[in-house]
Amino acid sequence: MNVIKRPLGLYKANCYVLIKEGKSLIIDPGFHCNHIIDMVAESEPIAVLLTHGHCDHVSALDEVCTHYNIPAYLHPLDQELLQLIRRRPSVYKKKMYTSCNDLVEGRLQLEPFDILVHHTPGHSAGSVCLEIEGHLFTGDTLFKQNVGNTDNYKSNSDDLIKSLKHILSLSKDLIVEPGHKDSTILKYEKEFIKNIIV
Repeated sequence: MNVIKRPLGLYKANCYVLIKEGKSLIIDPGFHCNHIIDMVAESEPIAVLLTHGHCDHVSALDEVCTHYNIPAYLHPLDQELLQLIRRRPSVYKKKMYTSCNDLVEGRLQLEPFDILVHHTPGHSAGSVCLEIEGHLFTGDTLFKQNVGNTDNYKSNSDDLIKSLKHILSLSKDLIVEPGHKDSTILKYEKEFIKNIIV
């Protein structure tokens, strides 16, 4: 599996395109549909996965899904965030909204991708981490030597602690692909997490 990462938009949110056997998944299309189309290249996109519903991770969602005619997946507890974004005048004039399928805890098979969804609330109520072939796409739950903030609408610091405890139970060899900045390896973040949750 080939992982392509590009920071997009004012907040430099990482958009990922995963390519395998000529198919691709798009994770967190924050901004700039034309850049995402460039990342997809000659592969065939099959779906968009959203780690959470904040605007810097979803603003190109409708444009990307309309362009490729593909479905999107978002945890149901973040559907409200997506609808709040669409109430902005610059967005609702477009009139091309993608209905998101529920992205819930457990295994999701989108051939040829086998995805393990971890519900990791805290930064938002519907935040998820996506475990795919040795990579853990953490959105804004976990970064390199940092964690997501909990001063947002419907965020919760107690939930974040529980989510971090769950992440501690995962394989130390997972490559952490965060929503912003650099990738890391989970074994390098576990001590940092332990210091936070004590």
